[in-house]
Amino acid sequence: MSYETLQLTVKDTIAWITLNRPERLNSFDMQLGHELYDVLQDVAKNHEIRLVVIKGTGKGFCGGGDVKEMHAAEDKSRFLRDLTRAIHRCVIEIRSMEKPVIAAVNGAAFGAGLSLALACDMVIAVKDAKLSTAFIGIGLAPGCGTQFVTKILGYQKSCEYILTSKTFSADEGCRLGLINKVVEAEALDAAVEEIISIFRNLPPIAVGKAKMLINKSLDNDMISHLELESKTAAWSAGTKDFAEGVAAFVEKRKPVFKGK
Repeated sequence: MSYETLQLTVKDTIAWITLNRPERLNSFDMQLGHELYDVLQDVAKNHEIRLVVIKGTGKGFCGGGDVKEMHAAEDKSRFLRDLTRAIHRCVIEIRSMEKPVIAAVNGAAFGAGLSLALACDMVIAVKDAKLSTAFIGIGLAPGCGTQFVTKILGYQKSCEYILTSKTFSADEGCRLGLINKVVEAEALDAAVEEIISIFRNLPPIAVGKAKMLINKSLDNDMISHLELESKTAAWSAGTKDFAEGVAAFVEKRKPVFKGK
């Protein structure tokens, strides 16, 4: 299937999703929101795909919501309600799919663009990238991302960065814990490939269930989460990957996981 606002490439079990509105800094319009959601659903259901990478075309990763569309909208409240819902569906799909999603931040990530990056499981950013929650700067209450930022930074730091729309560098984002790794622009693809090479040798089912448990742990109480961990571990013990993993351990060899 062809898309107008993004590109999808699947190669060797890896799905590369490239936001492709460079003339608008890959900002979200309704079409990008709908197309990204459709693609994320498809890759989530495709058992041949083990990992997803999201990146941007041109100078930016994602500039957030398309401000020109906001300005042109006759009913601005209705438009923002619809646009934020479209973005939220993408965020939920990223967090709920049981496979790793990497954000390769090749440039600016503002507003919902920063939220999209933080929805991913790992964030690799180029050194020159600029980031901001941005919403306040245009007189808009944040439509996405406050929970992600607050859970990582804590209350006071979140107020500093969200309430003032503070723009920060990739290095600062890494120090704050929002970004996993910062690299030079020419090294971004290599850094992503390095992570991909690690996941290629890991059991995809166990990785997916571990991601689910991490997300559930953010809201569960301790007792219910321990029970969920017990049930999930017991379920995964019935997979062929687990049988291979323990056999390889006993036989002192490297396991070969097949995602079964």
